[in-house]
Amino acid sequence: LPISPAYLILCLGLDTAKADPTGTWPLRAEDFGQIGNQMMVLGLPSLVVQEGGYRTRTLGVNARHFFEGMWAGHQQESLSAAARFPVASKRRSRSGTI
Repeated sequence: LPISPAYLILCLGLDTAKADPTGTWPLRAEDFGQIGNQMMVLGLPSLVVQEGGYRTRTLGVNARHFFEGMWAGHQQESLSAAARFPVASKRRSRSGTI
């Protein structure tokens, strides 16, 4: 059956980063950026719950890359939506809402 979710809830486990003392994952800051980007390209309202991540020297960098990736993905989705629905986009840009 096709699934049509209304929103996305993501548990962001930053303990999947390379050199985190609790894991054996190889993810780097750039990987977290790509994950954030792909999440937002889905075009769903999203909630991120951060958990895990115990290497304090890289925790902030990894989180920043993730959220920068989310922002870039959001921008891509906004441009894509404007191309698909040009009339709605023009109304939104003038008044702030449809």
